[in-house]
Amino acid sequence: MSQLMLQIKKFAKKIISYTIEGEKKVYRLKGTPFCIKKSYTKYYHKYLGQLPVVSNKIVFDNYMGKGYGGNCKYVANQLLLMDGGWDLVWMVQYPKTQKGQFPPGVRLVEYGSPEAMYEYATARFWVCNYHLVHYLNKGLLKKPGQLYIQMWHGSFGIKKIENDCGNLTQDRAWLALAKKNAHYTDFWISNSDFETGIYRRAFWDVKDVRMFGHPRNDIFFGAGMERARAQVEQFLGKTGYKLLLYVPTFRDDRMFWEQGLDFALVKQSITERFGGDWLVLMRLHPRMKEFTELLPTEPFCADVTEYPDIQELLAAADAVVTDYSSAVFDYLLTGRPAFVYAPDYKAYETMRGLYYPLEETPFPVALTNAQMAKHIASFDELVYKEKVKKFLVEKGSVEDGSAACRVAGLIVDGTLG
Repeated sequence: MSQLMLQIKKFAKKIISYTIEGEKKVYRLKGTPFCIKKSYTKYYHKYLGQLPVVSNKIVFDNYMGKGYGGNCKYVANQLLLMDGGWDLVWMVQYPKTQKGQFPPGVRLVEYGSPEAMYEYATARFWVCNYHLVHYLNKGLLKKPGQLYIQMWHGSFGIKKIENDCGNLTQDRAWLALAKKNAHYTDFWISNSDFETGIYRRAFWDVKDVRMFGHPRNDIFFGAGMERARAQVEQFLGKTGYKLLLYVPTFRDDRMFWEQGLDFALVKQSITERFGGDWLVLMRLHPRMKEFTELLPTEPFCADVTEYPDIQELLAAADAVVTDYSSAVFDYLLTGRPAFVYAPDYKAYETMRGLYYPLEETPFPVALTNAQMAKHIASFDELVYKEKVKKFLVEKGSVEDGSAACRVAGLIVDGTLG
């Protein structure tokens, strides 16, 4: 978007308020009674509302059209193994270029397209790990007979979400659609007592929470770890390295990057503490992919932002560094070393909000690169594993490697019902 358009948009927000009321988008000229109301569901009612629901069709959406990954991938894999004759439809941003990521039996449709609206309007099941605000804003409505399974993308997450996050709920139009999304949801898939409590508070209208565990975390049980390692090494074109994965989360403030991780110091520290030849992998958050200048250029670093499944990266990693990403709360199931680098801790806590202090996690917390090096050098594996065990018990974790089977069973029951 050009600077001129950004300035026009900024000015428009000063004089025009925008809300969603029922099935109308309402634009009001501030300080006056003048307003314009426009139906945003007209297209749905005209072209999609009367279409029948197809009993064997399942639409998957992994974080706004990303690749074959997240909870959705592991549910789809389980359904493919069961060979129940389902029509599995996956929303992706680039169907032609992403086709190679997917197994036979999964049909790709462009995210946000008219075809995507058609698939949503006719599918028996919506299976997602992110809310459907984008489609609801286009006028999508839920029909009788459709079932919506929400698996979200956190895990004992520390960042406040949805209704708990004040900087999200300030947008009244977004808030109206987010509430509609929660109302439409039939089943919420949780991995713990802690997460169940968050769902019930943060999502306004929660009916049925199933504590099944997260399907994506099944990879940390059984032979999934070894298969993931082989896949990641094939992607990298390198073998024999120990892998350190760095997964910082999204933030609006670039100040964090000015205090970025010292990759050379971290590599030196982790080599001295654990031995071996280390390769540092960095994965940018999906909302930060365009900021390629943030990627390290050192020869011992590799960009894995385009790797479709972060869960395979976690399963392959010998150690992880993050800030506030929920990925590390999946990774703790491996028992492998993990560290937090958060130089903007106070600022981020004020801006986004955290459910509990970082110090209450099992992970050593560093505010500077010097502290990070010190934490790596003094890392005690036995103490760390005891902290992980205690943390999982306190959060009421139910992760056991069978979550995908349970969600697939919910779909089978829904098909029969």
